[in-house]
Amino acid sequence: MMRNHLLSLLTGLGLALLGGIWAAGSYLYVVFEKPIAANPEGNSILLIPRGTPYSEVTNELKQLGLVNQPRLFRYLSLYLNVASRIRAGEFELNHHWNTWQLLQHLTRGKSITHRVTIPEGWNYKEIVERLVKNELGDQEMFMSYFRDPNLLKKTGVPETTTLEGFLFPETYFFSKIDSERQILLTMIRHYRDAYSKEFKKRAQELGLTEYQILTLASIIEKETGSAEDRPLIAAVFHNRLKRRMRLDSDPTVIYGIEDFNGNLTRKDLRTPTAYNTYRRYGLPPTPISSPGRDSLHSALFPAEEVYLYFVARGDGSSQFSRSLREHNQAVNHFQKNRRIRKMMRQKRLEQNSSSTL
Repeated sequence: MMRNHLLSLLTGLGLALLGGIWAAGSYLYVVFEKPIAANPEGNSILLIPRGTPYSEVTNELKQLGLVNQPRLFRYLSLYLNVASRIRAGEFELNHHWNTWQLLQHLTRGKSITHRVTIPEGWNYKEIVERLVKNELGDQEMFMSYFRDPNLLKKTGVPETTTLEGFLFPETYFFSKIDSERQILLTMIRHYRDAYSKEFKKRAQELGLTEYQILTLASIIEKETGSAEDRPLIAAVFHNRLKRRMRLDSDPTVIYGIEDFNGNLTRKDLRTPTAYNTYRRYGLPPTPISSPGRDSLHSALFPAEEVYLYFVARGDGSSQFSRSLREHNQAVNHFQKNRRIRKMMRQKRLEQNSSSTL
């Protein structure tokens, strides 16, 4: 009888040991081998805003179907102390990962950033539209910061009344957890880095404030796409300001027109607004765009020329003149050429249309 009892005990111990081994094996399989998703192909995106409780992160993972053993997942999270080490960000989660890899990625993985390029010469509204299009914020929230006193202080320019001109054109990498304010601050900091000590010293030599230089640079940026012409256009505006002549800049007029339709008319040029430099002397009250480094440099270091006028050639460059007579001749010449090119283009279109019939 004693022998039978001992045999039963050994059998029980053996079964318990096998059960333990099976349980441990199952645990190790789920943690280190089993894919977190029923379909291992593909991936999911998890957005964790700053300050999100870990319980909400866990619920989101459940909704994504990436927690196949909730109790085991909770125990492992506690063991790894994931709740206190979780990182805010946007994460790409591969469905073929196991639970261990998932938790490691949430605490150590690199979050997704989105590349967005801000071209030179765009104004605040255009920049906001691109950011919103890239799902990097809310348009109303961005626009509410346009005159925000706290952000205006960050520009370092006391007389500014808006953020126009201070969102430096560059390629940025933003995360979707970055707030609208953080994004704007980053772009303002890049402007402050671009406006160097050399620029500050040169502005003082010219007797101009930083804001005046920024405003002038914003006009230069909009007037040409030719890098070679920027110092020459800067010279024209400097010369006109010194002679107390109006700037006569189309881009400033356009900036002052609400909901501009793309067609600048004579009536627009005659309509008095704060930005109509055909009617008002001096610089407009604010920048009209975000100038790049080259335009800032040109505003500070204009070409040593006595030009007072320029007209677009139609190829991206400009023709410069010292007198109104020369300028009128240049305008007539290039307007005539534009009419001829327009007629030839229309003729080619008509010929192509008839040849396809």
